[in-house]
Amino acid sequence: MRALALTACVAMSSWVLQAQSATNTSYKVRDSKPMKDVSIQIVSFDAITGLNKNAIKKINTALTATAATFEKEAKECSAYAQGRLWGYELTLEKVLLSEKYLSVVFAKSTVCAGSPDLEKEARVFSIPTGNLVPARVLFKQMFPTTKLLSSTSSNKELIRLDEEMGETLINDSKEVFATYDSECEFYLKHASYRIWMDGKNLILFPEFIQPASFCQKEYLIRPEE
Repeated sequence: MRALALTACVAMSSWVLQAQSATNTSYKVRDSKPMKDVSIQIVSFDAITGLNKNAIKKINTALTATAATFEKEAKECSAYAQGRLWGYELTLEKVLLSEKYLSVVFAKSTVCAGSPDLEKEARVFSIPTGNLVPARVLFKQMFPTTKLLSSTSSNKELIRLDEEMGETLINDSKEVFATYDSECEFYLKHASYRIWMDGKNLILFPEFIQPASFCQKEYLIRPEE
């Protein structure tokens, strides 16, 4: 299962204090193995610039609940495997602190129903309250005049862009990323996304579709002025 992990994952020891100098946060990571073939990293913060103890407690409580959600998902993954080889791994990838948001991003690597699936999972929190910000709420806070399409998934952390915003994602990403591939545009216009904040930009990571896996990268949309 370890071979399936995203290469961008950061290896961390259990309960070793982590410091993100660029974002002025300190946190701990615990490696949890709730069942065979499952590895889930659980994050808890000790300090975050701009947040008091009550706000940090809210974030830690939400991240503990998030870990429990992933453990439940791992059990479902085992059931989907129906006796075949399977695995589930969730690894902390990065912590990003911007003016209004804290984003905690995980890399997820699974084999559940016979084929590998590589995703990223993000949890975004409001600064300075520490409240969890759901994906659709985050998007509307950034782009209040834009309507999202109805999701085809029951996963509330996934959003779908309308045609205009899909074009904005493509244009903004072209300007910023040297590795942008124009062959990905059809996929990007029809994908569902997980989102988080990096500085002032909204980062979007599309769902894994094996035939278009070379397009599965981070993209961005710049905020409205």
